[in-house]
Formats: sequence, structure tokens, C-alpha cells
Amino acid sequence: MTLWSLFHNISKRKMRVKKEIVSVNYSKNHSNFDYCCSFYVRKKCVNFLFDAICKCGYIAFENVLIDETDMRLLCDAAEDALEILKKYNPKNKGLIVDDATVTIVEIIFSDKNSISVSMTEQTLDSLEKAFFALAEKYYKDV
Repeated sequence: MTLWSLFHNISKRKMRVKKEIVSVNYSKNHSNFDYCCSFYVRKKCVNFLFDAICKCGYIAFENVLIDETDMRLLCDAAEDALEILKKYNPKNKGLIVDDATVTIVEIIFSDKNSISVSMTEQTLDSLEKAFFALAEKYYKDV
């Protein structure tokens, strides 16, 4: 095996390594507040912290510690959503609709790279459901 082929194989492996998600921010806004929610989960040192405001403020908390299993499940939902986010192409970039539901998603990786998308035509149901399930679970502990 030549030095070049060894280097090529090592660099290919590095490219296939998944980047760790360290932060996910999901918010949905609408003129009718019943449809609004805001969630933020992040890794801070060895802890995982969660903020949530949803159900018209009925559930609201900040900096709640969540366990690693829940963080992993949420990151799995975020990774699934990444495929939709990467392909998202707004149909009417210049059109502003006052009563439209706007969903904003930002995912930050361990290497400080991120993806941020503002969507008016769709939501990410699986990611939203995962956040709502976590909010319901951890709200009981607040």
C-alpha cells in the first residue's frame, strides 16, 4: 500500500464521521399564539440543558437538566430533520404572508458549523413531537 492510498483512506474515513450535534433550537410562530412554541436544547460541558415555552406559556422553563438518553433521542430526530432542511427551498422567497406559520430551526455541531432554516411552507413534525414529549416529561420536574 502506497503512502497516497493510506492517506486517501484515512481522509475518506474522516469525511464519513458524523459530527456531534451540541445544540438544537426549534421555534414556531404564528399570529394565533396557540400555534407558537420555542424549544432549545444544548450540551454544556457534560450536562444537557433544556428550555421550553409552549402551549401559550402553560409550559415554560429554562436550564432544566435532561439525561443523555433523552438528548440522544432528540439529536436522532434532529439528524432525520437535517435531510429535509438541506433540501428545503422556499417557493416564494419575496412573498410575506402576515398570517403564515413560520418555523425556524437551527442545529449547531461540535465543530461550530451550523445549519439554520426559516420555513413558511412546512414544519418538521417528528422533531416538534420529540420536543413536545420532552417538554411534557420535564415540566413535571420543575
